[in-house]
Amino acid sequence: MDQTEKQMEFRKVIARINQGKNILLIAHKKPDGDVLGSVCAMDHVLKRVNKKHQAACVDKPPHNLEFLNCADKFIHEFDHNDYDLVITLDCGADYMTGYNEKYADLFKENKHKIINIDHHPSNEKFGGINIVDWTSASTTMIILEFLEFAKFKIDPIIATSLLTGIYTDTGSFMHSNTNSKVYKAASKLLSYGAQLSIIVKYAFKSMPVNTLQLWGRVLNTLKINNEGIAMGVATKQDFDETGTKSEHLTGLIDLLNSIPDTKFAVLLNEDEKGNVKGSFRTQSDNINLSDIASVFGGGGHKKAAGFSIPGHLEKEVRWKVVEEQ
Repeated sequence: MDQTEKQMEFRKVIARINQGKNILLIAHKKPDGDVLGSVCAMDHVLKRVNKKHQAACVDKPPHNLEFLNCADKFIHEFDHNDYDLVITLDCGADYMTGYNEKYADLFKENKHKIINIDHHPSNEKFGGINIVDWTSASTTMIILEFLEFAKFKIDPIIATSLLTGIYTDTGSFMHSNTNSKVYKAASKLLSYGAQLSIIVKYAFKSMPVNTLQLWGRVLNTLKINNEGIAMGVATKQDFDETGTKSEHLTGLIDLLNSIPDTKFAVLLNEDEKGNVKGSFRTQSDNINLSDIASVFGGGGHKKAAGFSIPGHLEKEVRWKVVEEQ
């Protein structure tokens, strides 16, 4: 999406928000810092312009992101017929909302009501308006650009929400998607009053004992195969015995991705709903993880992708005979 096209879409979004009587913001399932930052920023924007609205997510926000202003305001069920405008944020496909089956008619017959704002290259453009910029390191960067285009005054609450998305989706400014655009956006948000120290404290520097115990179990399963793929596994038993949930794995895949001389890292885990989730990370420029994730019905970015499918994990042991020379 070039700049001219994006600004045309921004104008449409402004018009739709001005016309909207009741607006629904939808986050993707298993919410992370980028989607929560995007939703919380837009929640505060709509509040300031006196628009009736609500934010929805099938899952609760993780504990380490509860410092965000709207983290305790999410609804989990709704009637989409009550809303004349639906804005999905950071959702690469309708199934990422977790509502695609229950509210199938929203994403089919009523897709004209949807504004889809996202930065994933694999986005399926399921909305009536689709603002998809895969060159942005986070969806919050697109929201920042939109608010500046609309000449909307960004206050410290909005700035902190938007910077949370940038900070988490760039892995504390360490991932390969960290570029000059990222630093310029972060600098702007700091000038608007973003509280970086709070983001750092809660997003990455808060680690309960049971989370460390869970990570220890996963690291104990860590294997690197002959192809240079590092893999760790977390089962439902691991979560039960440590008193944790799948959200407590946040950040672990990046640790696995730091292992030298590996092609990419995989983290597999069972979740509370009977699914197996896979997360992929790589530092290589020659591997497209989005393509690999798509084999399992997932997607994402070239260097960071994932999938979720119904099922469970089973351990398999293999042996081979090596003939002595």
